[in-house]
Amino acid sequence: MKIIKPHFITDSMLVSSSVAENDYPAWVSGTTYALGARVIRTSVHKVFERLVAGAGTVAPELDTTSPAVWLDVGPTKKWAPFDNVVGTLATGTSPLNYTLRTGFTDSLALFELTGRYVDVVMKDGAGGVVVYQKRIDLEAGDIETIFDWFFTELDLRSDIVITDLPGQYASAELSISVITTSGTASVGVIKPGLISDLGETQYGAKVGIDDYSRKERDAFGNTVITKRAYSKRGSFTMMTTLGTFNRVYRTLAALRATPCVYIGTEDAGYEPLLIYGFFTSFNIDITYPDYHLCSLDIEGLI
Repeated sequence: MKIIKPHFITDSMLVSSSVAENDYPAWVSGTTYALGARVIRTSVHKVFERLVAGAGTVAPELDTTSPAVWLDVGPTKKWAPFDNVVGTLATGTSPLNYTLRTGFTDSLALFELTGRYVDVVMKDGAGGVVVYQKRIDLEAGDIETIFDWFFTELDLRSDIVITDLPGQYASAELSISVITTSGTASVGVIKPGLISDLGETQYGAKVGIDDYSRKERDAFGNTVITKRAYSKRGSFTMMTTLGTFNRVYRTLAALRATPCVYIGTEDAGYEPLLIYGFFTSFNIDITYPDYHLCSLDIEGLI
């Protein structure tokens, strides 16, 4: 089990993106907006929707009118990969590019991908020397028979993690490109950060989802299904050594209520064990003199 503590991405760290921040017109002070009209505020990278027709001179993110006249809908598409909200995506034509000035970074997680390949390039600084370059094929690679090869629909991974970035560069610049062979590319979460090893994941791990869809029956017994987003959840047991006991305890305690990327294993075929979220509880059983068992329950954000 490994954990990535993501960097908090600020305006100064986002060098460039192929996704324009023009989802809706920018808010203009004094303009009269109709009910349901949407605007963006690039200073906070948010989309707002008008709840009451009218005008105002206070920016939507600062308006404290009661009852509220603006609804915070979510991030703009350009900044969607850096929030913690389910289902917000950056979409665009291929290749979809982001360049980040992340500093010390040894790992990267990408979630909710739509594409065929992902290219990752790290330079030792702005316009510097390339110190890492890799293309990831998103094909799941779970073909088992000749029949599957010819007739099974292409299965593409939506979540990936990279843990071999060189982390010694203080001015590192990271470029990410999502490439499709047809249609638009998208990414929901981009999380560069620093990785820690918590211990060896044991067999018996459990993963599943929490579904936020609604299933209701009307007066005639008909089922009405409203499909909504879902999030992952998982329960893991790790074996840790006596020498790492204090470090693992301090690391997890410090990351309480902090969204992180949890990597159950990097072995191929276990993509569901990659969860972006927070742990709800952890316990360390001092079972043996030199080895301990740590149980971890994780609730995903996506």
